[in-house]
Amino acid sequence: MNFEGKLSVQEILQTQHFEDAKVIGGEAGIHRLIRWVHVLEVTSIQNLLHGNELILSTGVGWKEDHNSFYSLVQQSINANAAGLCIELGTYISKIPQKIIDLANSYDFPIIVFFKKVKFIDITQEVHSLLIKKHYQILEDLEEYSSNLNQLLLSPDPHKKILEFLHGYLKVTVFYISNQGEIQVIPRKTPMEQEKILQALQTGEVTSNLHIAHQSVQALDHTFADLFIVSEREEITEFDSLILDRSAIALAQSLLRELYIEEQRKTEEGEWVRTWLAGKNSEEQIHKYLLEIDPNLRPNGCTVLLCKAENLNKVTSEFNYFKLYTRSIFERKGIFLLTHIEKDTIIFILLNNRKDNDFKYRVQEVIDHLKGSEFIKKQKLSHLEFSVGKFVNNLDYVKSSYHTAKETMSLREKMPNELLNYFYEDLYIFRLVLAANSQGVLHEFIHDYIGPVLLHDQQNNGELLKTLKVYLQCKGAKKETAEQLHIVRQTLYHRLDRLYELIGRDFMEPYKRQAIEASISAYEYASASKFSYEYISKFKSS
Repeated sequence: MNFEGKLSVQEILQTQHFEDAKVIGGEAGIHRLIRWVHVLEVTSIQNLLHGNELILSTGVGWKEDHNSFYSLVQQSINANAAGLCIELGTYISKIPQKIIDLANSYDFPIIVFFKKVKFIDITQEVHSLLIKKHYQILEDLEEYSSNLNQLLLSPDPHKKILEFLHGYLKVTVFYISNQGEIQVIPRKTPMEQEKILQALQTGEVTSNLHIAHQSVQALDHTFADLFIVSEREEITEFDSLILDRSAIALAQSLLRELYIEEQRKTEEGEWVRTWLAGKNSEEQIHKYLLEIDPNLRPNGCTVLLCKAENLNKVTSEFNYFKLYTRSIFERKGIFLLTHIEKDTIIFILLNNRKDNDFKYRVQEVIDHLKGSEFIKKQKLSHLEFSVGKFVNNLDYVKSSYHTAKETMSLREKMPNELLNYFYEDLYIFRLVLAANSQGVLHEFIHDYIGPVLLHDQQNNGELLKTLKVYLQCKGAKKETAEQLHIVRQTLYHRLDRLYELIGRDFMEPYKRQAIEASISAYEYASASKFSYEYISKFKSS
């Protein structure tokens, strides 16, 4: 094990200012570590220490008051001080036996000076030694990091980093991936490995087992856990720093492997494009997916579209974006294939779990991406998503892709009306799209609300808005008036005009449904900037 960034009491005793000093109590504790030196001459110190301080005192604060002296030592022990140094002669003649016994029982070193010493010289020397030790730690860390960088440039750096960590700290190294793969260096017997693994999993560590842990993280995701285990010495802060550097190097190695793999998958974009175009049979699709991942058994799929305003500006870092999104989807049991066209990223999402919560899992990923700090750092702004219909047959991906594009188009035209990302949540707008594609949308709008639209156009009126709210309120006049912020008399007047234009039976179930659909159709048409064309047709008819 490597040294700690502190000095031990034993090391301090070797310095020139402690040549005539003697440990008269707690000698078994001279291995205690010193973080700092502190001069104290008061008897109440519980709030003055942080731990690992070497206390210097003349005893002026308690003199021959043995009870106060005993209390001071007990407080020092409770505060995990490194030891107590006392100058005998001026204020204290000797150390009472009961205090020596207390120090021995806790292995708390009490050191006495039989001659006058300058505390300022002791403080200066100890602090200089501590600073030198910290500088040495920084140099060693820099050297270790340099060696890691060299390993990262070599073939199979992952294993070499683990072996280097083991050799440097002389500890057992455990690497546990998210997939449950375990690497142990050096090798242990099955019984020894199981014993340590149980301690890692339960946190129940025996007194002779010392463990430190660091996650291997990249792209805001934990890919593995790295542990060092010592069955002899305690793990120091320096060891933890070495562990941290090693985990970062492993993350860099992993990220490089994933980046190379993602580049390979980018070359598959042409195949994905033909799949989206519906040019591949189901047999061809399954064969291709098995080549990518032999364990892949998709249970249906869908297409997710993601639009970003400045996608072309981050093309050089696009692989990192794909790595990031892939890691999130895979955590949700969704395998990802990616293709990019202009300002749109096309994801084919293959469901690797039961399909009953697939929509919920996709929604979770979208919410995560929209709030991700990593995405913001990639300078991708104004992300917009849409999800096509879920299809059980993989050769129906073309249909899912088409519906995803329709959903995106509708969301762009009607952002205030359509807050959901999924095609299945378009409801009435699916009928609107179908009517539009068949060329009957104009006629449908004209037949049911054409007179209302023409009235509003000619009189700058609000009959359409009144009709929509009235239908939403299921014919409740009080509620309708409140939502429109008008008095009831005004509402009654507008309703009378509506009766004249579209008939008094517009609340009849089937007619009401048709009117509601035509209102949604008109909103779609207005968003598409076709409303003037409709108005002109209404005037001429």
